[in-house]
Amino acid sequence: MKKVLIMGMVMISLLLGVNACTKKETATPQIIKPEEKPTIEAKISDYFPVKPNWYWEYEGIGNEFAGGRVDTEFIKDRRVQLLQQNGGTDTAKIFEVSEDGVKLVFTEEESYWRINYLGISPKKKMEEYYLKAPLKVGTTWTVGDTTWTIENLKEKVQVPAGEFTCIKVVGKSKDSTIERYFAKGVGLVKQRFIFGNAVVEDNLKKYGDGEKDGNLPAKTLIINYPSPNLDKLLSEERTEKFKTGEELAEKITAILKEDKYKVLGPNVKLLSYVRTNQNLRLNFSKELISELNAGSSFEALKIDSIVNTFGRNFGVKGVIINVEGKGYESGHFAFGKDEVLKVK
Repeated sequence: MKKVLIMGMVMISLLLGVNACTKKETATPQIIKPEEKPTIEAKISDYFPVKPNWYWEYEGIGNEFAGGRVDTEFIKDRRVQLLQQNGGTDTAKIFEVSEDGVKLVFTEEESYWRINYLGISPKKKMEEYYLKAPLKVGTTWTVGDTTWTIENLKEKVQVPAGEFTCIKVVGKSKDSTIERYFAKGVGLVKQRFIFGNAVVEDNLKKYGDGEKDGNLPAKTLIINYPSPNLDKLLSEERTEKFKTGEELAEKITAILKEDKYKVLGPNVKLLSYVRTNQNLRLNFSKELISELNAGSSFEALKIDSIVNTFGRNFGVKGVIINVEGKGYESGHFAFGKDEVLKVK
């Protein structure tokens, strides 16, 4: 009996000893790595924003014609018409923006009359890439004898408008180098043209929504209209601001309907117009004649008002007045379809 009791105590002691020496297992914490977000490739449109009423002002260095201002004149679908103004001339440029890149597809120099060229088929087809996808270092393309390359995606650029992180694009030809710097949400921040030892720069100093900033483009117009006594033609200047989408011809049409001038009836529409180097052809709706409400003297003054107001503001020597695509014919006057009325 004693032997059995002793053996039982030994077994208990061994079990206790084993439990005492056994190392407790601790749970190893599982490290959960956060999911890596997929890299989002930059979009072309981020670096060439197309927004109504946007403008950019540049400080020029190295040339009297450097710098200037760019305004957003017209937008339709993927195309935007910008007006570039400097000390030399005003140039309308149409860009097409897509996932593939930004292409310059049309230019019109000496464009002072806010004509919408977006619906006009250019005589000469042009496709010059301004910026090309994919937006990564090493992307290259060729325009004429110039090879363009994206050299940096995070170039720090300091200009009067502030500091920007830019995509740097460099165009090299045999004789010159052009550097362009585009910032996200802003567009072209800086441009450098290097020819030998000469360097010309455009540096962004101001940009934004012209309507919100009170900085819409403006033009001084000359308005001709009959005197209250209907004995002569009066003339006055007025300054008009233009939003994106507003054409000069439509603005003049609206002004000539105002009570002060009463040159056009309230329902008259300008159906179309075409400007050449010498003349301006205006095609009005039939209300031009049906809403005249004038004797021969008053009608003559109204016709002179139309010819001189449109002619002077469009910089032409003559104006052709059409009605529904035909010549002008009322009870007092008749002009052929192609008859030119001289601007006085």
